[in-house]
Amino acid sequence: MMRPKVLAILFFCVSSMAIAQVPPTISSVPEPTLPVIDYNACPFEGCTFGKWIVSKDVALYSTWKKEREPATTMKKGKVVIGLTGVHITYEPDRVQVLQPLPELGLKPGDIILRYMYRGEGFADIWAKGRWWKDYECTFIIEKNNSGCLRDCPAKVILNGHKEWWVQVKTPDGFTG
Repeated sequence: MMRPKVLAILFFCVSSMAIAQVPPTISSVPEPTLPVIDYNACPFEGCTFGKWIVSKDVALYSTWKKEREPATTMKKGKVVIGLTGVHITYEPDRVQVLQPLPELGLKPGDIILRYMYRGEGFADIWAKGRWWKDYECTFIIEKNNSGCLRDCPAKVILNGHKEWWVQVKTPDGFTG
């Protein structure tokens, strides 16, 4: 009769040790490769491409890419046609989780990477190896303490580096 008890105790001890030695789960999915480029992106809330009025003097370039060269200057008040846009994230915002976020599977200390802001509090984010596109992010306190007003479970700890570029066509047919 003693033998089954001894085996049961031994089994319990060995299985407890095995459980204690399991390493914490870490996502095997790497962060997105930088830069992250979003094509056909409009640069402001409610944005639509079409007829725009230039709000300040601005240089037009040959391209948004690094090999760009200044092509011409548009004066404030001129009308252009917005054709398309591109948003480039060279470095995403880093958002630290302060309280559990069960819907994202996050706990305090976890980091959310925030990429393109889409307007009205929505953004593309990366958390625990997964994209969350056009995700409602009003739960985030910005670095300057703006944004979320109550029960704020996450805060920006590092503002990233991002650029918006818009391709326009001038009245004389130049595209830049």
